[in-house]
Amino acid sequence: MNNRIGNRIGRIGTQRQGHSLASWIVIARLMIAFSSAIAIGALLTTPALAWNETILYSFAGPPDGWDPGYNLIQDAAGNLYGITGWGGVFGWGTVFELSLQNGVWVETILHSFGGNGDGGQPGGSLVMDKAGNLYGTAHGVVYELTPDGQGNWAETILKAFKYPGTPFGGLALDGTGRLYGVASPGLHSFGLVYRLSPPARKGRPWKYFVLYSFKGHRHNDGENPNGNLVFDAAGNLYGTTWSGGSYDWGTVFELSPGAKTWTEKVLYSFQGKSDGALPNPGLVFDAEGNLYGTTNAGGNGKGGTVFELSPNGGNWTEALLYSFTGLSDGDGPAAPLTFHNGSLYGTTESGGDRPQSNGDGVVFELTPSEVGWTDQVLHTFTSSPDGATPYGGVVFDSSGNLYGTTSFGGILNSNCFYAGDPGCGVVYEISP
Repeated sequence: MNNRIGNRIGRIGTQRQGHSLASWIVIARLMIAFSSAIAIGALLTTPALAWNETILYSFAGPPDGWDPGYNLIQDAAGNLYGITGWGGVFGWGTVFELSLQNGVWVETILHSFGGNGDGGQPGGSLVMDKAGNLYGTAHGVVYELTPDGQGNWAETILKAFKYPGTPFGGLALDGTGRLYGVASPGLHSFGLVYRLSPPARKGRPWKYFVLYSFKGHRHNDGENPNGNLVFDAAGNLYGTTWSGGSYDWGTVFELSPGAKTWTEKVLYSFQGKSDGALPNPGLVFDAEGNLYGTTNAGGNGKGGTVFELSPNGGNWTEALLYSFTGLSDGDGPAAPLTFHNGSLYGTTESGGDRPQSNGDGVVFELTPSEVGWTDQVLHTFTSSPDGATPYGGVVFDSSGNLYGTTSFGGILNSNCFYAGDPGCGVVYEISP
């Protein structure tokens, strides 16, 4: 790894709340272990195809948002929705919408967090139900935003966690309108998975139920689940823990529903070597039931990995699809992957081909072939004006264009200066 790890740790500690003390111990171990490592190459890398980036919106800081560091979602009309971790009227973050009007993308702030009872520093991706309501998490709360049809959105707190507990990461929504997420109920907790069920009558509270509490340490079941759960067709839940497991470098786990309780099974414990370390939130299935994800560190190139988990007679087998070198191909994937036309797409928070720089991140594509997976860098970020540090993944529209966010960069603004990265962040489009 490079000296950008220091910035990464500082940023995670300040803005990606929810990891317990065990997480910071693991990160410190990672910094010591990898700080002097030399990248030794990826599996297969080919020159990038000609993809064109367009900046749809550059954030300006309060009263506008800044740090739009998570995945976007898109509605049927093509509008984009996301969150900013900071900024807004009160400085504690926003939920925003971008809509295409007369050929220009226009931003609308749907909600500015106040940092008190309504939460603050929202995290994770939004989810939208069939009625067009938005759901998400912020520090201490799970919230719902409901449109009134006149351009106004009302916030409802569905669950408030007692201090210092907090939910983190995105939510999963099932077909009955129930929400699933992860949380840390306190400093000495290893984390839990919860469910929120809508009330039978309007105006009643949502029902909160803990599906599983991680035991950590000697139990090897994982520690610090980091959000973005995914369902399979049978109703089982899958996710990742940032740390814990047999080697204390994180896990991929499955939760299966029973008559009264849910059962956890660790599908894979990362060893912190060539197989990767510190798995990121968010997994994705293919049509055959294989799982794909990323790790923020480790791998042959020490810059993080893309991995596949395949079911095999009740067990799961991990395969390393790609190992980032930390150089021009990117360093430190930190977001879920996206499947599109058989290829995997994602981002790295740093790295890329920038002279005299550690790099501001890349958008990459992994394409399967008979000899393995081939990596192509579709775009390398340059801070200004195209953004820097893409912590979120990408989403595709029906025409094959992809959209994403960067936490920093864009129009330079000293009001949003953080950890050496100027600018308040951007929403971008990349077209083939």
